[in-house]
Amino acid sequence: MPRTTPPRPLDVEELFTELAAHRGTTTRLHPRPGRPEMTDSSVGGPLLWPAGERWPVCTQAHPHARGQRPADIHRQRQILAAAWQRDLSTGPADDER
Repeated sequence: MPRTTPPRPLDVEELFTELAAHRGTTTRLHPRPGRPEMTDSSVGGPLLWPAGERWPVCTQAHPHARGQRPADIHRQRQILAAAWQRDLSTGPADDER
């Protein structure tokens, strides 16, 4: 079975000539599952690490709770959207913000 990319169904540069100036060369990767041996590359496979060497660890202090849960972000957006639809002149109340 050949492992090549089939030709595109249309010529994008012909349809959108203004895009031709932004053309670049890329490399498409086609990773496939495998069973790398101990001497193979660790890219996409098991990482080889010397047994006597400690794994590097960041020892800097990082503030906790900096992020937000996606569910909280979605809820906040729902509250603000509802507040703006309710009264465009004043917008959300302080507790809604």
